Amino acid sequence: MLDVIDVTKEQFQEVEIKGHYGIFTELRVDKSTIPKGMNCYELRHGDDDGYPAALETGVRVNYFGAVLMTDKMEMGENGIVELSYDDFGFTGEDLSVTEFLLNYGEIEPEDFSVESLVWFSKEDENTPELTPEEAGVLLGYMEGHQYLLGAYEGQVYRGDLCYAEGVIRWLSYPVDDAIRTAYEWNDELLEQAEEKVENAGNYDEYVRESEHLKELKAEEKLLDAMFDRTRYGKSITEVAIKIAGEIISEWEKTGTVDEAVKKMIEAVDKEAEVSMTEKQKPGRAR
Repeated sequence: MLDVIDVTKEQFQEVEIKGHYGIFTELRVDKSTIPKGMNCYELRHGDDDGYPAALETGVRVNYFGAVLMTDKMEMGENGIVELSYDDFGFTGEDLSVTEFLLNYGEIEPEDFSVESLVWFSKEDENTPELTPEEAGVLLGYMEGHQYLLGAYEGQVYRGDLCYAEGVIRWLSYPVDDAIRTAYEWNDELLEQAEEKVENAGNYDEYVRESEHLKELKAEEKLLDAMFDRTRYGKSITEVAIKIAGEIISEWEKTGTVDEAVKKMIEAVDKEAEVSMTEKQKPGRAR
């Protein structure tokens, strides 16, 4: 017997069925948990278990899975939609019900302004509190890379403006992740700016690039401070404090700290690498 799931608490695989997009699960769904505006269809196994042979309103035998979508499928005379191998495919992305509705339904996040992001950061316990200057820098980096930040029902989402023409792709994206990403972008821009200053072809170019580098370094200080308040920065700090205690203990026992210092550097570097290389998955157009 397959588990029955609450659809509001699960991640689904995005699929395309005959040109219609939906989210798929191999499990049975508790239909009382399906949000308003979504339709639920069930899929039946074909001879090849790798893809479904039919879409129906309900399947008892040879159950392949369920698909939720905002579109309403036009059923055939026998109450089913027959499917061939080319009619069903995975897009390669995972979406929650809310993410799917933000992209295919009638709801959308409210874009952050500097003022609303500052307010949100003060009200949400999982978000580092930001000053207006910090919020402005963060939103500036997002917009400069063709992204929006917005909130819907207390959750933060990032909108990809370059995803597809006329389409904004919204995915869950906590402010911690936005800060981490802006921190990385700033680091890349600093490296590029320093190279341009060093290789300036004339005095005017040198002055212009030097001024840009100065602005980036000022933003770096703000982003450093913000990053330290994220879960990533706090995690690195916790590791450093822990290892520092071990250094003191080692010194008290042996009178030398060389090995303990080496371990601390390795541990902090590893934690930083893990924190800074976690990435969100890219989106897909409808």
